[in-house]
Amino acid sequence: MNVDGNGRFPWQNRRNLKAAEYTRDFHATRNLPYEEKFDGFLQLCEEAGKGTFQIVVVAFPAVLGDDYDELIRNLTQSAKAGLLVTFAGAGD
Repeated sequence: MNVDGNGRFPWQNRRNLKAAEYTRDFHATRNLPYEEKFDGFLQLCEEAGKGTFQIVVVAFPAVLGDDYDELIRNLTQSAKAGLLVTFAGAGD
């Protein structure tokens, strides 16, 4: 976990948080193996682990997984990197 010198997580400081967005093409990636399907997300988690940014914005949960296992696996990867995930949701 990325904890600063004061024992706080980045989001507890609530200042100067940087965000990135993640998208993927559902049709092009649906049948790919996990590592290929989510290569971009895994790279994003790696960058977040270096402190480049602290938040990732995705449109909705399905972006992070076509099924429950993929979703949980990606949420675990983001947690290990100290990355907050926020869902933009559908517009009204």
